[in-house]
Amino acid sequence: MLVYESTEQLLAEPPARRYLHTILLTALRDKAERVEVRFMEGEGALYYRVKGSDWELTPPPDDLYPQLKDAVREAARLVQPDRPDTTILFGVPDARFEPMEVGWLTYQLGGYWVDIVARIDPREPYGYIRLDIDDPEEFADAAGDALEAYAATLTGEEEPAEPAS
Repeated sequence: MLVYESTEQLLAEPPARRYLHTILLTALRDKAERVEVRFMEGEGALYYRVKGSDWELTPPPDDLYPQLKDAVREAARLVQPDRPDTTILFGVPDARFEPMEVGWLTYQLGGYWVDIVARIDPREPYGYIRLDIDDPEEFADAAGDALEAYAATLTGEEEPAEPAS
């Protein structure tokens, strides 16, 4: 479970977990149905889908993207299946089968609870994290308020009211 209570609590989170919060808050504010972080050698890419259109966002910071899979694993309830004995007949020499990790990430935002389907492709240094959100419109206002409060804290401005419960 990932819980947003206040900007102070968010600032106290470890950097990868705080970044995960901001990804989810931004996606909820923008009514995104899907968030995806794709991992490449030495870098990551961040996308989300709004009303059937995919948007590429500013990539995760270089020091954080390698930690995001573990941050999702800590926050979500995932099934990590055993790797079956499989012979890979094509592709990269010494390749092995890496089954997907699938489960739920419950996000608590004020008095709102959002269940998000979480999928992790565990291949390193590649793979991806995919988060699917049902009915994101319900949480847009609360997420926008939380992001506004967080941004005000980071810029040193007067903090607006916290999201309604």
